[in-house]
Amino acid sequence: MKKRASIKFFGDVYGTGYRFFIKQKAIELGLKGYCRLNDAEQIEVEVEGSEKALNEFLLFVQKGVSLQADSNSFSLELYDDLKGYVRMESDIV
Repeated sequence: MKKRASIKFFGDVYGTGYRFFIKQKAIELGLKGYCRLNDAEQIEVEVEGSEKALNEFLLFVQKGVSLQADSNSFSLELYDDLKGYVRMESDIV
């Protein structure tokens, strides 16, 4: 079964490598979606894929994406519907 997760990171988001590490982990797990800095200066992530891969990704998020960040505050929403992403995209390289 496939699922989708929407995650927003708050607080210390500049110079932490969040977007790089998130994109790298998502690609490693075969997840598709996006990661970007939104207008509210939060890192916004949406990923979808197998339930197993998504659970592993969420463990990665809960443990702390970046050692350079002072906090690991985030919100999480899970969905059963998919948006049909075809790759993992980011607003950084």
